[in-house]
Amino acid sequence: MTRRQKWALLASLLVCLFMGALDQTIVATATPTILADLGGFGLLSWLFTGYMLSSTVVVPLTGKLSDNFGRKPFLLAGVLVFIGASMACGAAPNMESLIAFRVVQGLGGGMIFSSVFASIGDLFPPSERGKYIGLFTATFSLASILGPTLGGLLTDHVGWRWVFYINLPVGLVAIPAVLRNLPSVKGATRPKIDVLGAVLLSGASVSLLLALVWAGDRYAWLSAEILGLFAAAALLVAAFIAQERRHPDPVLPLHLFRNRIFVTSNLIVFAVGAGLFGSITYLPTFVQTALGESATASGIITTPQSLGALVSSILGGLAIARLGRYRWQTAGGALLMAGAMYLISTVGLDSPTWHISLFMVMSGLGFGLVLPTMGVVIQNAVPHQYLGVASSSNQFFRQIGAVLGIAVLGAVLANSYAASFDDHLPAEARAEIPPATLAAFDDPTLALDPRNFQRVRAEMLAVPGGEALLQSALLAQREGVRDANRHIFWVATGVALACFVVALFLAEIPLRREFAPPAPGAQPGPAGPPGPDPAPAATRPSAGGDG
Repeated sequence: MTRRQKWALLASLLVCLFMGALDQTIVATATPTILADLGGFGLLSWLFTGYMLSSTVVVPLTGKLSDNFGRKPFLLAGVLVFIGASMACGAAPNMESLIAFRVVQGLGGGMIFSSVFASIGDLFPPSERGKYIGLFTATFSLASILGPTLGGLLTDHVGWRWVFYINLPVGLVAIPAVLRNLPSVKGATRPKIDVLGAVLLSGASVSLLLALVWAGDRYAWLSAEILGLFAAAALLVAAFIAQERRHPDPVLPLHLFRNRIFVTSNLIVFAVGAGLFGSITYLPTFVQTALGESATASGIITTPQSLGALVSSILGGLAIARLGRYRWQTAGGALLMAGAMYLISTVGLDSPTWHISLFMVMSGLGFGLVLPTMGVVIQNAVPHQYLGVASSSNQFFRQIGAVLGIAVLGAVLANSYAASFDDHLPAEARAEIPPATLAAFDDPTLALDPRNFQRVRAEMLAVPGGEALLQSALLAQREGVRDANRHIFWVATGVALACFVVALFLAEIPLRREFAPPAPGAQPGPAGPPGPDPAPAATRPSAGGDG
């Protein structure tokens, strides 16, 4: 492809990515209005969980199939499914149907993300990829910055349904751009599709994700339901491994796990997902409940993370392209994240909110140095015929890590808050507050639910000295959330430090200047199985459309 054609394709991929990334930030802003219109508060979590489940499951399958059949059909299918499901979401008559359409939308989103990042590997060799990977992080950052504001404007002025309808014009730009600019490349042989492996991997992923999502929320961690889901996931993983060992063209070639860089990179993105994404999920709760800021203000306070990621991803990408080194950049980014997580843990009830914004910039700088770098590193470490599998595994482990982090840190929030609230509420106040009213303070977000809070307030004021009791309970609640936030970010600091340690063991090999596999002996671990490659795709050139 000529340079002009590459830039046209790059712009097309960025449009697709922007559409998927925008949806992840714009919907949250409209959630209160959606609930007011459709009801179904008890189903609220599934508005996001359904999307997450389907997108996580489809990512590794799309990566493998696009290695065999090319990126173009899967990217186009992903965009079509995404905008079709978006239109259906906008027309949903109730919460149940909205959740169902969000599941379908997640399938399209997963196909888009997997195909886009693999296509970048087809477009530029690893030595050049760093210069452009920052553009994709910048696209994510732009979506994170615009999403909440755009979601609020659409919800307030034209209705929440346009939060989903907005994907239609963006998709209509993306489809002809992809059709025109992304080449079609078909394999020279007809691969044997590993249907059973795909089913087993999907089943294991869904079982694990459901266990992590429900644990500590719908069911106790040691309940029969959660233990059963974990057991089912383990059995399905064992069956999946057995299937992959015998199939000639497996969904996830197990020999890739003998590659040190492949394993180390996935461990790093898993840790980033668990520590960074998991902890930041609960930061708005602290800002709104402990510091008393509005939802809009909490969004403004945390948005600077995206600005930091935008700057460091571009500069880091240029540095990798120029120097060809990535280990210390990754380790330095992990240290920045660890420092930011620790500093956030020190924020008190009287701390200025701009401190949090400053720490979020620091977190974003670290994030931008680590995650985009891992995308380049893992693609450089494997033969080109496994590019889609490697890229999608990177996303898959990051999403699994994020779900694990949200689940574990959610348990930290609940347990730390409950213990701290009990410690900070004076014994005399506890004795005078009616038990049923006191139980309402078990929810740290009580003050964010006006209807429930007004009921609790009325019950407290009916008690002699009720105003003082109410203020005492609210102060104990704020201090409880502050302590829980401290514990959450202590855990996140530990995870980020573990990420730093793992990064020190990241083997550094030269970034390839062509699309050929790494030279024999250049890798610390084998990129493929000994002897002839069992995958039919290995007998042909790139399956991704590098032209």
